[in-house]
Amino acid sequence: MFGFSNHDSNFAFFALIGNAVSLYLLQKIESQEAHMQASMIFTSNDVIVNISVIVAGALVYVTNSKYPDLIVGTIVFLLVAKGSIRILKLAK
Repeated sequence: MFGFSNHDSNFAFFALIGNAVSLYLLQKIESQEAHMQASMIFTSNDVIVNISVIVAGALVYVTNSKYPDLIVGTIVFLLVAKGSIRILKLAK
């Protein structure tokens, strides 16, 4: 019922690699401009979310339960909300 296909895991893994490379490149830029700081916040959140999705998918597969996905989804929501607040503060 709650499948975790090889295709899903490949997609999540490649998204993680892309976001990690982007974060690495952004960290090399020492700009204090708001748009660059916002990009760092979004990209670092994306890396955390990618890892969380991979872990949640594996836990759903192993446990055959929807709860790991629901828990990770809630954590992701809170992380995105916190990042959004940080970005709004940068805009002031």
